[in-house]
Amino acid sequence: MKNEKSYRKPLRQRVADRQSGIKEVIPMSGRKKRLVRFLKMFLTASQYTGLLLLLLSLGGIVTSGYEVDNWDLIMVYSSMFIIGRAGITIMNSISSLRQ
Repeated sequence: MKNEKSYRKPLRQRVADRQSGIKEVIPMSGRKKRLVRFLKMFLTASQYTGLLLLLLSLGGIVTSGYEVDNWDLIMVYSSMFIIGRAGITIMNSISSLRQ
């Protein structure tokens, strides 16, 4: 599977890089890149869809004399927004930790 040998820096160079604060970045595989891109797109879509539906339900609440018809839908829309936002935040924090 690995036909080509990976290049490795000499020990002195690695120690000098470590002391100066330079970190090696391990390249991400193509499959993992696609998975991360799809997950980020899904979480973003969930966040914006939840926010849009919350705004539409707020408009419905205002027009109906401030009476909430269905609390379950509002909880679903809120959870869509929160899951999307939390997922994106976690992904960004993990990617910043790796660098």
